[in-house]
Amino acid sequence: MESAQQTLRVAGLPSKTEQSDVKHFFTERINRKHGRQIVESVGPICGHGDRITKRTTVSFSSCKTAQKALKLGEPSRRLSAENGGAETITLEASFRDLTTLHSSVNPETTKPDIDIIALHGLTGHAWNSFTTSSSVDEEAGRTKEINWLRDILPRLLEQNRQQHIYPRIMTYGYDADVWMTNSVADITVPVDNLLSSLEIERNEDPERPLFFIGHSLGGIVIKQAIVTLANEALKKGMQQPPNSTKQYNFPVRGCMFFGVPNRGTDYPETASSLLKLLSRVFNVNRNVVRDLESKSQRLAKIASKFGQIREERNIPIISFFETVKYNNFFGLIVDKASAVIEYPDSPRPFGINRNHREMAKFSDGDTHALEPAINFLAQFARDAINARQLGHLSVSGDAPSMIINSNVEDKFSILDSYDTVFLVDDSPSMAGERWELVKKILNRSTTVAMCYDPDGVDMHFFNNKNANQDNIKDPVIAEEIHQNIELRGNTPLLHQLSEHLDCYRRIFETRNADEINFKGYNLIILTDGKSDEEFEDPDEVSDREDAKVNSAAYRLIRKEIVKMARAFDKAQAGRTQVGIQFCQIGNDEGAHAFFRYLDNNLKGRYKLGRDASALNMVDTIHCSTEADLTEEFLHKLLVGAIDKKTDHVELSEDSSEGEGNRQLVGGQRHSDPQTTKQNFHDPQTSIRPQLGPNGEQQQHTWYTQQDQPQSIHDDQDHWTPGQLPRDSTLPQTPS
Repeated sequence: MESAQQTLRVAGLPSKTEQSDVKHFFTERINRKHGRQIVESVGPICGHGDRITKRTTVSFSSCKTAQKALKLGEPSRRLSAENGGAETITLEASFRDLTTLHSSVNPETTKPDIDIIALHGLTGHAWNSFTTSSSVDEEAGRTKEINWLRDILPRLLEQNRQQHIYPRIMTYGYDADVWMTNSVADITVPVDNLLSSLEIERNEDPERPLFFIGHSLGGIVIKQAIVTLANEALKKGMQQPPNSTKQYNFPVRGCMFFGVPNRGTDYPETASSLLKLLSRVFNVNRNVVRDLESKSQRLAKIASKFGQIREERNIPIISFFETVKYNNFFGLIVDKASAVIEYPDSPRPFGINRNHREMAKFSDGDTHALEPAINFLAQFARDAINARQLGHLSVSGDAPSMIINSNVEDKFSILDSYDTVFLVDDSPSMAGERWELVKKILNRSTTVAMCYDPDGVDMHFFNNKNANQDNIKDPVIAEEIHQNIELRGNTPLLHQLSEHLDCYRRIFETRNADEINFKGYNLIILTDGKSDEEFEDPDEVSDREDAKVNSAAYRLIRKEIVKMARAFDKAQAGRTQVGIQFCQIGNDEGAHAFFRYLDNNLKGRYKLGRDASALNMVDTIHCSTEADLTEEFLHKLLVGAIDKKTDHVELSEDSSEGEGNRQLVGGQRHSDPQTTKQNFHDPQTSIRPQLGPNGEQQQHTWYTQQDQPQSIHDDQDHWTPGQLPRDSTLPQTPS
């Protein structure tokens, strides 16, 4: 490909180099026949990271002339700028990594308004995939190349009648052929390299609005890059210093896709067609295209995850589809139906009168389909610029389901010291809306947890044992696991709880006695709470009042927790060595009452000799609708059982809207000061509601605990009832 290259990237230019210096340099050093022109055009002189020297692109009059330039020896490559400075330049044709094609500055800010990054697709090239060529002098063999990213796009944005956007435009080159012919996991290589290069190039202004342009499977690299950026942004937004007034602004503000499939339901089939192009049309040996089916499925998972990020962060997509068949065998690779983005802020896809391979190339007289799309791009850019100036960008865009308040300390950092295990109820009672809710919870919670645990997280299921996997470090893999679960079996909550806690207990007891920083155990259980019925010997019922309220299954679960708490106490475990978080999915009243009982009534009820607070390892949380999935919910879910300050936090509820609706006021959780004060219990006095026979709260009685039982069989409380003042209200019990 390099032998047919007409445009070269020139690096190492003196800082004061002008375009005329470059044109004069090559004109002087390359022999001309009959006075023929050597250089057709020189791109803008642009910076490159933090280097003093500059870069540019030079389009020669022919490929042969470009080859002569590449063969210049080192002494001949010494360029002197008219305004001062001299450097030995380098020339190359591959355009690997980032190349800045154009950079203009806003006169008011003296900086670019936005960054635009373009990625090519199959067997593509960072320059050629976006370039047209036309004959200028056929007799002299002279042609002119037009790269619309360098030669057309800046003009359309800067001279836009309404917006006047000043962009920096870059292209990113990578070996797409190697990626597609190696293992499916190799997608992380171009993604990581791209993000590393961007981090260096955008170091001075990492939150400048960022837009991506992708052709064909280059769009997949972009999608995975955005998913990775979103995961990093979530962590960065939570790492702002306490009392900071600065918010982390997620930089990606839009994408322009050429021939990139976007409909998840059609994705595996469309991705498979694109991969077949690699072997049958683009002359790549068919035998080296590995794992075609697994690649197609992996690309589909990336697209699904990207779709969630796109919605959460309000990323508009401008999409193009081809209207000309590639050939009679393949037809249309990405048609209109596959290009559609089902999202209200994205414009309808634009048809391009070209085939899949040529659809991302435009010349000066052929921008009729491009210009309307650029108008959308300019509007999205202006919206991002204005929002940034006003300081109104939130970490999660406009999505109400995941509001991140970055003006707090890194409250998830405690996860560094724990192995986090998600134990999921996959019984048929979880079907329908409950399972959809579980998948959303897992998507968000595993992504955060992975940011803090270098070992990854564990995901286990009640019934689908073959799907259990430990040390998951990739959110896409985590999603793939739970997306493919078939709901079956029953709800052996007691057995699963006992098995997991006992397994960790054995590991803890055999640890090296000198190991100080032995990781704790953070068990997060997602269930509707409808546990299988268990038999309990009537003679072993130790709490008769408890037996009137809770079933045998619940009582045995409570006993198991007490037993394990004593075992950890005996093993000299710290008070926060183990945490058990019960997340109830749905509105089963019996389960809700029992989980609240576990959270509140075990604390201080069993004196464990060394440290009675060791039983304070249970926390519970409730989720019935997607509206519950706030930042506060996510925080309590992940650390509520291991951080006692979070354990006592009550998620505020609007009683008029039902139990599942959490309210945010001005980005902060709204709570009544009096209620908040009562949520932090004094060890001697506890205010709690009395539960009726069906788990309902009795509204007018409060209890003061006067003494603690000394034996596990002596677990009836001794409470003195009292009456609340008439103008008082019963405080909510912490969950």
